[in-house]
Amino acid sequence: MIDVIATVLILYLLYKLVFDFIVPVSKTTSHFKNQVNQMRKQQEEQMHRQQQSNTPQNKTSPNKKNTTTTDGEYIDFEEVK
Repeated sequence: MIDVIATVLILYLLYKLVFDFIVPVSKTTSHFKNQVNQMRKQQEEQMHRQQQSNTPQNKTSPNKKNTTTTDGEYIDFEEVK
């Protein structure tokens, strides 16, 4: 009789361990991996878009004349005596 109770208790504890700890941890791990992969793909797509948008500007800039404009950001300093 004690053997049956001990076996049932061990099986119950194993059941609780598997379904209350191992399964949620594995689900959380797979969900986290999916999110990391999705973020990595988004970053790669963004870098690819930035490279594509920079490439046409670099091709057209040599054809245009380079003009520098000052927006009044810098004012020469004169020492007052």
